[in-house]
Amino acid sequence: MTAYLGVDAGNSKTVALVCRADGTVLGAGRSGCGDIYGAPTEDAAVAEVFAAIESALDQSGLGRGDIGAGAFRLAGIDWPDDRTYWEQALDARWPGLTTRSILNDGYAAIRCGEPSGVGVAVAAGTAAAIAARGADGRLWDMSWWGQHAMGAMGLVNEALRAVFLADLGVAPPTALTKELLAFYGRDDLARLNEWFTRRHKPATQPERLAAARTVTAVAAQGDEVALAIVDEQGRRLALYASIAARKVGLLERVRVVLTGSVLSAPDSPVAAALHRHAATLLPGANLHGAALPPAAGAALDAIAEAGLSVDAGTVERLGATAPPPDFLIT
Repeated sequence: MTAYLGVDAGNSKTVALVCRADGTVLGAGRSGCGDIYGAPTEDAAVAEVFAAIESALDQSGLGRGDIGAGAFRLAGIDWPDDRTYWEQALDARWPGLTTRSILNDGYAAIRCGEPSGVGVAVAAGTAAAIAARGADGRLWDMSWWGQHAMGAMGLVNEALRAVFLADLGVAPPTALTKELLAFYGRDDLARLNEWFTRRHKPATQPERLAAARTVTAVAAQGDEVALAIVDEQGRRLALYASIAARKVGLLERVRVVLTGSVLSAPDSPVAAALHRHAATLLPGANLHGAALPPAAGAALDAIAEAGLSVDAGTVERLGATAPPPDFLIT
């Protein structure tokens, strides 16, 4: 049997899916950070990616020789040197996989809502990844061109800046102060700031960014400072989505797929803000949530890149046989 492999690697997790040409998922695997910028070492990122792949193959009952094409959508594919590194890693570890593509993880979600693969994907999770594919095959992704913190990183960093400046008396008071202290389990802002910045055993990034939902909850309660932070996050995401569309020549009726924990949370105020700003920055765009997880989009890319048809039925079968949501939760 010939099967197809999709890999979505980020900082919080790496997911691999093995599926048939009709979209039926045969195996799924999950491991840790597959970002060569975020893992302890580049080799560690490669090891995590292959751990997810081997788990997916084991579950499918297939071997590497059964994979007809692979689509690797990896955080940290930002410069030609990054792609060269992964090309060499795959050549060394899997020389038989000759039909393959390696792109930034931002591209993974495009087919999750648009089977043609033409459109824009906006992913906001730990950080943000925004990518676009034009009708003529042109590609563009935000990568390091994004000059604003977005996703959980943007929400939490802006919220902490607001509460620290409020404590210094140079910014308005905010309910974020009380709620963040309670969330992090600290008595006052001095102890919180020390925990983030001390030399020995400071807060890890996951510990720091875990408060993203607290920020959006405070916004939902009507706090003006939190509301402004959420609104600005939506504006930034809409802005870069409009840039991505323009870079690949998508000027009218742009399909924009939204994914990631920040945008897919129930009643996400960031998603609502993105929709509001997109009406001005990307008029006429069709914004919708991803029907599938990004790894499924990568698997659909692999099928398409093998020269096979990807249609609504393929997407539906993949969605029906994908791993349960708790497998994908960060």
